[in-house]
Amino acid sequence: MVTGDARYLARSRDLRHVLNGEWITHILVALSTGPLHYNELHTAIQDMTTFDPWTGTVRRIQSRALGRTLRRMETAGLVDRVEERTFPRSVVYSLTPAGADLLVRARPLIDWAEENLDLIERLQKAPDDGDQPQDDEDQPD
Repeated sequence: MVTGDARYLARSRDLRHVLNGEWITHILVALSTGPLHYNELHTAIQDMTTFDPWTGTVRRIQSRALGRTLRRMETAGLVDRVEERTFPRSVVYSLTPAGADLLVRARPLIDWAEENLDLIERLQKAPDDGDQPQDDEDQPD
């Protein structure tokens, strides 16, 4: 697949939609150690949450957001959900083979980010120009 290939661009867009969500990578990383009950997963994510220099905040995952993200990831085929026949009800989550494979294949991108921390830090410090109108000079003819 060539970088400019339409299929490459389409799969890139698809991947952005699959990974679009604040807690998806947290869930993948937490479940990489093995299956977890819902409460164990919630605690694991809370324990790994740190200061986010992109937003300037420390955000904690709310139970509702975790449930919503897990349902989305289950629909996407990244996690499995097994309801145990116990009282009170207990649910265990684990990575599917596709979820585990995604985590492994993301490693080179994480390595790239590690190797380019100066670029990332520069971007974090740059003013957000996302809402600024572009000058006509920047537009192609």
